[in-house]
Amino acid sequence: MKSRIPTAVVLFAALAVLLAGSAQAASTTYTDPAGDSLDRRASMDIVAVRYDVRRVDKAGPRSLVVEVKLAAPPEAQIGDYEVRAQVKGCGFVSARYSPGTALHPAIDSRTAWFQMACGSRGNVYGSTYIARNAEFQIEGNTLRWSISLDELPEQLRHGSTFRELRAFAKIPEGVVGPAFPVDPWVMDQASTDRTWSY
Repeated sequence: MKSRIPTAVVLFAALAVLLAGSAQAASTTYTDPAGDSLDRRASMDIVAVRYDVRRVDKAGPRSLVVEVKLAAPPEAQIGDYEVRAQVKGCGFVSARYSPGTALHPAIDSRTAWFQMACGSRGNVYGSTYIARNAEFQIEGNTLRWSISLDELPEQLRHGSTFRELRAFAKIPEGVVGPAFPVDPWVMDQASTDRTWSY
């Protein structure tokens, strides 16, 4: 006589597979070849970029997390690392770390931040939101920006799709850094045609 698997067990197994799939779908990683930076320093060489929604610490809130892995720890002076994406309804989302420029700390004490252009004009000159409660960490070769989903503009809190995913390692203008109107010198760029949704 054939044994029959209880329906509840089958449903539970199917639910577990679906939940595992949705957890995996909440992140994406794309890579960039090591050694392709125009700068010989490994600190300016991007090797991987990851977008995720997760708890950065077990007790914390669910957060939007962006990570950039370099071939070596980042520069502490005159460096500029940025991750950008285009987002429907928000124009762009950017995470940036720009330490060591002369005037930039006098203009704004933060060296790392999230910036989003969410509003009617949806560009950097329109309704720009700078996420003041974002967290930033450096762990070895990895830069990590994170911000609670509750802190994001309304358009991003309940999920969105990021397109044109790009990351840059740059040498900024040494006085005012990223506030300077001319884009810094790009030493390495990582990009993907994939989109990421959460």
